[in-house]
Amino acid sequence: MTPLIRSLPRLGLLFLALTAGGCTSPTGPVFGDWFGFNPLPTPQGNVAIELVLDGSPTATSGRYRLHRQSYWAEDMMFNRSDTLDGTWTQKDYTVDGKIWKNVFLHGPELHTSHYVLLPNGFLTPALDNNTPDMGEGGWICCRLAPRARNSFGYGRV
Repeated sequence: MTPLIRSLPRLGLLFLALTAGGCTSPTGPVFGDWFGFNPLPTPQGNVAIELVLDGSPTATSGRYRLHRQSYWAEDMMFNRSDTLDGTWTQKDYTVDGKIWKNVFLHGPELHTSHYVLLPNGFLTPALDNNTPDMGEGGWICCRLAPRARNSFGYGRV
């Protein structure tokens, strides 16, 4: 067998990786990209969340892309994957002299649609008074960590 024929499977994989990578790249500027794990109502269940807000770094609105993957260790038939999209808006609220950047997601089937963007880049669910939920309900459960702008996954969902 010639060296070219032996290398065809590897060349095919390289071609597939290069073309697939182009399909998942963001098509425009990305305001931010976050990920996190939220517990499900079972001891061994989690939901993985990936959220991308499209728009320039100074945008106050745009479109979002969200991927939600549930992992049920006890009953695998309930595992599912959803890709959701919609629009987002950002508005500042002043509460007790402190300015909080609130992010609102508008779209279908969202468990959490109102976040506060913290100075460290984390998204934390918002309370009714537009401040971050720093208790167990928001901080441990549903916060999303920012991805670094130079990471491979940045801007992809």
